[in-house]
Amino acid sequence: MKRHVAAALALVTSWGVVDSHVDWVQMDGRGLLQVNGHHFDLRGWVAEQALTWQRDCSALPALPANSPTALAVLPVIQQHSLPDSQSARWLQLYQWGAWSVAEVAFETLKPALVVLHWQGGQWRVQDKAVWSGSTAPWHNADFVRRYLRLQAPDLPQVLLHCVPIDPARYGPWPDALGPVALRAEQRP
Repeated sequence: MKRHVAAALALVTSWGVVDSHVDWVQMDGRGLLQVNGHHFDLRGWVAEQALTWQRDCSALPALPANSPTALAVLPVIQQHSLPDSQSARWLQLYQWGAWSVAEVAFETLKPALVVLHWQGGQWRVQDKAVWSGSTAPWHNADFVRRYLRLQAPDLPQVLLHCVPIDPARYGPWPDALGPVALRAEQRP
């Protein structure tokens, strides 16, 4: 067999193999890379990697649990969704001006990221800007940041970009694109 025929045959065969195993699927208005039935949020992973290179979080240290803001914010969160919220305990807290983002754990609820705003002389939970649960099949940090931006559009960008989002608490796999195999009953 001539080399150009063999090369063309190898190229066509390779394309056929890739085409039968790799596909782009649409879910919730966004595309996911599907490889052998496993979904990867390539777009979300790339966005989070780019954000990691662009952001400067040196001016936004985590606040200690005994800081005045922490001591004022925790009781607000504990009273927000009674009775389960009473067991809230700190995981992390960040503040920028009149805004803060707290991550808390509960005895009976999943961990949550809670956006609060200083209004009328007190901290107030922004009801719609609370995230808890898995982000599967989406990349955890990108998905949570997009959700919080939509729910709290006035949240300062530095706060939104610099709050660490733990993949073990919100994502399907630590520091990964996926994979997540979705069964029909798991689809959002």
